[in-house]
Amino acid sequence: MIDIIIPVYNTPKLDLERCLNSILNQTYNDYKVYIIDDGSNNNTKNYLDDYVNDKDNFIVKHIKNNGVSNARNIGIDISNSKYITFIDADDTIENNFLLEAYELIEKNNLDIIIGGYNEIKNNNIVRTRLSLPGLHIYEGKTIDNFFEKLLTSKTNESNKEIGDCPTGRIYTRLFKRASIGNLRFDTNTHMSEDTLFMIDYTYKAKRIGIVDRIWYNYYINDYSISNGTKKEMLEHNIKEFIEEIEKRMNKEENKSLKVSYQARIDKANNAIKELRGN
Repeated sequence: MIDIIIPVYNTPKLDLERCLNSILNQTYNDYKVYIIDDGSNNNTKNYLDDYVNDKDNFIVKHIKNNGVSNARNIGIDISNSKYITFIDADDTIENNFLLEAYELIEKNNLDIIIGGYNEIKNNNIVRTRLSLPGLHIYEGKTIDNFFEKLLTSKTNESNKEIGDCPTGRIYTRLFKRASIGNLRFDTNTHMSEDTLFMIDYTYKAKRIGIVDRIWYNYYINDYSISNGTKKEMLEHNIKEFIEEIEKRMNKEENKSLKVSYQARIDKANNAIKELRGN
């Protein structure tokens, strides 16, 4: 009923084990795990093969290294369940995530249900991102209110109930597979691919739910790709992201959303200025 897609690239064994064991601890058991090994070294490859050897619902697919977006796309392509969720290989999910998300998305006929998460560093929770109490549903014209938060990262009077809940992330949420359709991650950009995916997905979604449940633990690691990216490459990646945002903004007819797109572009340009020390 639920497919779990996990891209892996040389994730340390202890972090991988922590992630995969958090899935085994779920209170909901009707799931399949698709681990997309994106050209990892032999140690990681062998560990994954050994881990899934006695687990019928854990499947490893080894591919040539081509980036996280390509790995996620392959996961979507081979998935065939009603629902999909994404997990990063060095993170964990709370043991009630799948059950609670499944019940909410089914009961409320949602295309997607989004929960909150903890940011963890050195085994300490340094931030919790969560909506205001309750279940908040966006449909019809009110989806634009969700969209404004997604684009600007800021709330206003029309979407204040979203609070600090992450709208542009790909994890801590459950998607209806049919609502994704032929949408895939952009393999030509190298940062904020999840934000671009969520922007494109929001145009397709008819009912979006946000709930005040903590379902995910995001671990801040020194070895992560983003932490290790040099300034020159990071600036290049931000410019790629801006180009993609501009493409979408130019197609948007809603004047209010155009303003929100421009706010996202301004935020990205400010990030470049900070990199340059301006």
